[in-house]
Amino acid sequence: MKRVLLAAAVLFVCGLMYLYGKATEGDKMQRDIAEQVIRLHVVANSDSAEDQKLKLEVKEEVVRMLRDELVQDTSVISAQQTLRDHLREVEQTASDYIQRKGYDYEVKAELGTCYFPVKQYGDMTFPAGEYKALKVNIGKHEGKNWWCVMYPTLCFVDSTYQTVPEESKEKLKENLSEEEYESLLKGGEDVEYGFKIVDFLAGLLS
Repeated sequence: MKRVLLAAAVLFVCGLMYLYGKATEGDKMQRDIAEQVIRLHVVANSDSAEDQKLKLEVKEEVVRMLRDELVQDTSVISAQQTLRDHLREVEQTASDYIQRKGYDYEVKAELGTCYFPVKQYGDMTFPAGEYKALKVNIGKHEGKNWWCVMYPTLCFVDSTYQTVPEESKEKLKENLSEEEYESLLKGGEDVEYGFKIVDFLAGLLS
């Protein structure tokens, strides 16, 4: 009986080590993907119908203003610099539109890091995790948010259906490993599997 229990314990430990390896691999894959992506995060003043409608309209104004600037960038580093250079312009564009619509909400734009849940764009799925993002806070910014991938140029192609254009896929393919790129097409299953395992192991150890 002791031998059976010992064998079961060994198998359990080996299984945990394997799962932990998958988890850390998935975590690294998400970070590598995130290094090649910049996202847009617009947060509404509140969840009222008016504020949510205004949020989407402000998003369109910001996207329209940045379109010609960002499409010229050939790397995520240059895109980040472009956004830094235009933060005040983003704020002014959003503020002007909000005032024209009869509101007095303040706007704060910043380039930082935000957590994003799993998000599907057409045939590509980006895993949950931390991403560099242009964040636009409207008023009290207590409402539901809206997000998309700003670089490569997903936001500028089809903000309604949010399909990934071929040129954006090529940029991702050039800068990601084959495994990382394939994980986006497979729905991020490997990466998501890894995060679920991390949560499971954390629960066992807590």
